[in-house]
Amino acid sequence: MVMMILIFIWGFSEAVWFFIIPDVILSLYALQMKKFKYVLYANAVAVTGAVIGGTGIFIWSSFNAEQAETFMMGIPAVHGYMIEHVHRTMAGSTFTALITGPLFGVPYKLFAAAAPEYTGIALFLLFTVPSRLLRFIIVSSIAYVLSNYIFKTLGARIKIIIWLCVWMIVYVIYFSIHSPF
Repeated sequence: MVMMILIFIWGFSEAVWFFIIPDVILSLYALQMKKFKYVLYANAVAVTGAVIGGTGIFIWSSFNAEQAETFMMGIPAVHGYMIEHVHRTMAGSTFTALITGPLFGVPYKLFAAAAPEYTGIALFLLFTVPSRLLRFIIVSSIAYVLSNYIFKTLGARIKIIIWLCVWMIVYVIYFSIHSPF
């Protein structure tokens, strides 16, 4: 139960201000589960947090887009070129941008902040769930399969050390591309 609360908070926080994706905690949770249905539940909890956080950003931006964008620029690893990319892709195809954008390293919160300029809240919410869920499920499923089938003989500590090393490498690469400052 504590882990589900943490997953919800992480999903919400990353949609609003946090800069480490929920995939990190979801993959850790998946490593520890023996039944895949619990991994799916965790994904649903993370998406619920993300939807609530994204809705808040959408509404805030609807009333004061400049203030929301200024706030976004204060988040580590968010840069002006990302915001420009979000506007460019959403102007081209709002729905494609909402689905694919967060898959390629552009924070979902930037799409939530820009969305009121391109679509209404109902369509934004409709596309938020698959855009968040797609990557969450892919990453947590990989972690689950690796833990329960490929590396099932490894102990929990070794799996967590591997998990930690993988995420450290991911973020070293990400931050070398998108400086946190």
